[in-house]
Parts: sequence; structure tokens; C-alpha cells
Amino acid sequence: MAEETNKELPKECWAMIFKHLNHESDQDSFSLVCKRFLSITNFLKVNIIVSSPSIKVLSHMLQRFTNLKKIQLSSFRGDLNKAVHAVARSGLDLEELDLSYNGSLKTVSFDELGSKMKNLKVLDCSDCLEDADLARIANSFTHLEELQIGQPYYNGDTSSIAVTDEGIDYLSSKLKRLRKIDLLHNLYISDKSLISLSSNCAFLEHITVSYCRNVTIYGISFLINNSHHLKFLDLCEHCKIEPFRFTTFLPKLQILRFTNLSISNEFLYSIAGAQIPLTEISLSSCISYTFNGISRLLHSCHQSLKSLVLRAAQFLTNEHIESLSSFLYNLTSIELYYCPQLSDSAFVTLTQSCPLLCDLEMSETSLGREEYNHDGIAKNFAIKYLKLSSNSSLSTSSLRKLLNICPKVEKIKLNCCFQRNEQLDVTDILMCNGGLVKNLVLQGCHRLKVSRIDQNISKLEMLGARTSGINGAMLVIIGRMCPGLVHFDLERCDNLTEEGVKEVVRLCKRLRYLSLSSCANLDIGIIAWIVNNSKSLRKLVSPSHTYPDEEKQKQFLQQGCFVTKGVYYEPEEYWY
Repeated sequence: MAEETNKELPKECWAMIFKHLNHESDQDSFSLVCKRFLSITNFLKVNIIVSSPSIKVLSHMLQRFTNLKKIQLSSFRGDLNKAVHAVARSGLDLEELDLSYNGSLKTVSFDELGSKMKNLKVLDCSDCLEDADLARIANSFTHLEELQIGQPYYNGDTSSIAVTDEGIDYLSSKLKRLRKIDLLHNLYISDKSLISLSSNCAFLEHITVSYCRNVTIYGISFLINNSHHLKFLDLCEHCKIEPFRFTTFLPKLQILRFTNLSISNEFLYSIAGAQIPLTEISLSSCISYTFNGISRLLHSCHQSLKSLVLRAAQFLTNEHIESLSSFLYNLTSIELYYCPQLSDSAFVTLTQSCPLLCDLEMSETSLGREEYNHDGIAKNFAIKYLKLSSNSSLSTSSLRKLLNICPKVEKIKLNCCFQRNEQLDVTDILMCNGGLVKNLVLQGCHRLKVSRIDQNISKLEMLGARTSGINGAMLVIIGRMCPGLVHFDLERCDNLTEEGVKEVVRLCKRLRYLSLSSCANLDIGIIAWIVNNSKSLRKLVSPSHTYPDEEKQKQFLQQGCFVTKGVYYEPEEYWY
């Protein structure tokens, strides 16, 4: 009997238990129990984001987390070459590496990284690259399957370094296993690059072509009709897409995303005529098409369609949504942004016609403007995420009615609502469905209030209140109602008080991220107090754009919290 009692639960069982915790941060508490739990939770960590510029800190993380599969260095501001050396010599079996937006890829030793990381499949190099960099990447990572390249900060200087068709052709000839490539702001590539990728990369499934202005309809047509494994096509460019023949031999194509394109009804008809079983359609800020075009396209793929995005489709009316509703039965996500003729009727139609809908966005519409009778409307228990930002006519009573239709909603986004007249009671939102809301974003909502409740009534984990009307007294109540907060963004909230911030820190024992950036009423002295009194906090953004200095930052880091300087805004930039 004693022998049975002494048997320990296998580490695999503990790992399964830890994986089912409500939040990944809960593993921190278990890691403090004993060395065995620390070892298990360390092994479960597969992804890290490195922001500290210290190579010593990075090396410690690489030694501690021995099962890492993905490292993100896009926020790293130290010596990138030394960081890559540390990663290459860590002995880790990485699958993904993010070096994007770093500005210093010229110094990176891809040769050493490629010789050590044989199983690296995904590389993000969204930066100022040229053909020589592509050659180094192609020669170093011959098994690469996903690659992102581009010049996201192109400033119009035609003499700057750039990727050309020759570089893409060489890359595609080497990376035979390439399945995904994103081409971002590569102004010197043309149709030749798409032809090279389609001809050389037989397994190509996913391609994004964004602001590559020398690419024409010829290259796009060739790519679509000659890439027989293509699943995902994303085109973003200020150009006109003429109708062309879509081959009917596209059984794997699932996702079409078009942004800032001039597309005609005839083009949409040609897609519909190919009878492609699309699962996602996104038309963002596209012009020239009408209701007839989108109606025929949705009719052709209504049995397979799961996600629909229509941004800036200003012609859409409530009656159009009613007409389209029979094609939307299988949707799990719909985004209707800047469709000013849509109002409460469209919202109700979608909730009643889409029983599988989880994610519903109606931002910058006319929600709240229509007097709609909500009596007898069935509840939609599938909806978990509501995005209702920039609805200037939304009132507290109309918002309550909409939320009443969605009793299981967990995430709500209300950016830039309640700016002028009515006040939004945050307590009402948190209590609307029994306290199930976990994620609430109120950025730019100036007219807020928080009814006083001195008890834990909410499961809220994330509160984004940047540039909102939240003040010190409200913070005290929020801390008492929402002790489970993990992420709290208070950037540019000018009415905060030291007492309110301290109360949140005292009560929210799981808080890991707190931003006080540009909060004018707070003194830098509060930073040390927060770090000393919050054992859970991992990142803190200072109210000052000059504090802390490097020495203080290292001191705070030794206490377990990475403290960064706040963002500096010029007077004309100080808006939401």
C-alpha cells in the first residue's frame, strides 16, 4: 500500500493538466511549487517573443526553454547578429523564426543558422532586402516552406536596395518545397516573379502580393491557372482587375482576399462560374462591383463559405442583407465595416440566419439609429466575439438589446463609441451575460462610468481602455470587480490617479501587462512601486518617454519585469 502511495503521477499527465489551465500565465504559479513542475512547464513553452536587448537574457531563455519551436525577434532592439548566433548555437530544433522589421538583416549570418537549424520551415524577413539577401536565404534554408519578404518602410527612394525578378527567380529555383510566400511592397518585381513561383514551386499553396505595382492581371491569371495546389490568394494594390477566365481545375482554392482593387461584377461572375468551393471571401475597400456581383458569388459557394469580409461596401442596405441571408447559413465569421446604410435590422437578420456565427463585426455602421422592436427575437448562443466600433448612434439601451441577443459573448470591441452624449456604464457590459465577458476594448470611449460594486462579478482578463475616459475612481472599482485581469492598456488616459493604479496592482494578482504610456497625471515614481508590489507583472510601459534609463531597466528586469519607455506623441499626434 505504501509502495502504491509513493508512486508519482507521470510528467506526461501533469503536462496534459497544465495545458488545460484557463490561461498560460497560470503555469507560472505551478512552476514555483517544485523543481519537477518547473521543468514540466518550461518544456511546455514552445513560443517566445524576445524584446529585451540583452543577449544574456536571451541566452538564459534559450537554455531554460528547451522545447521551443518558434522565436520572435521582431521586437528585439539589441545586436541582431549576436542574437541569431545565440539561437544558432542553442541546440534547439526550431521550426519558425521571425526577424521582421528589424532593420539590420545585413549583419545576420544565415549560413550558420541554416547549418544548425535543419528543420526550420518558416522565416519572416519583412525588411529592406535585396537579391543578394534572397540568395543567402535560399542557399541556407533549402527546406524552407514559408517565407515573408518585403520593404514595409519604403519611402519612395528609387535608389534604395530592392528585390527584383532575378532574385525571386533564383529563390524559387532553390526552394522547391515552398508552400507560402508573402511579397510586400516589392516595387521592382513584375509578372515574371509570379510566373517563376508558379513554375518552380509545385507545392505553392499560399501567396500574398501587396503593393507590388508592376504586377499585372497577366501575372495574376498565370499564377491562379497554373498553381494547382493554390489554397490562399491575397491581392492588395491600387489597380484594376479585369475579368479573366478562372480555370475550373481549382479544387483546393479556399480563400480569396482582395484589398484596394477595382473589381467589376464580371470578374466576380467569372469566379462564381468556376464553382470554386471557397471558405473565405474578403473584399476590403474594393470599388466598381455592386450587389449583383457579390450576390452571385455568394450563391455559388454558399455551402462551403465560412467567413465573409465586406469593408467599405457602402451600397449595402438592410434589405440586401436580408436577400443574402439564405447564402450565409454556414458562416462562422462576418465583418461588415464602413457600411453606413446597415443598422439594427441587419444585425438581427445575421444573428437569426447564421446559427454557427461566432464572430460578428458591424463597425462604422448605423447601429442604434433604427427604432427596432426586439420582442420575440431568438437568442444566438454561438456568437462569442462582437466588434461594434465607431457606431456614433449607439446608445446604452440599444447596446443592451443587441447584447441580449448574444448571451454567450466573451469578447466585445466598442472603440470610439460613446464620445458625445450618453455615458456607457462599464459595469453593465461586464454583467450583461452573467460576467462571461473576458475581453473588452473601449479605446477612444470618452464618456464612461463604472457603477460601484465591491465584489468579484467578472471573468474579465483583458481590458483595452487606451485614450478613454477612465479615471482613478473607476480603476478602484474595476480592480474589485475584475481581479482576474491579465492585460490592461491605459495608454493616454489623462485622468488616472496613483491611488487607482495601485489598487489595480494590489487586487489583480494575475496581471502580466500594464501600459501607462503617456498618462499625464502619473509620476515615474510609481514604476518602482508597481514592480516591487506585483509578482505576476512581466511587462510595464512607463508614463514617461524618457524613463527608465538602461541601468534602471536592467534593475527592473532582475526583478522579473521588463519596463519600457512610453511612446512620445507630438501635440498633433495626440489623438486616438
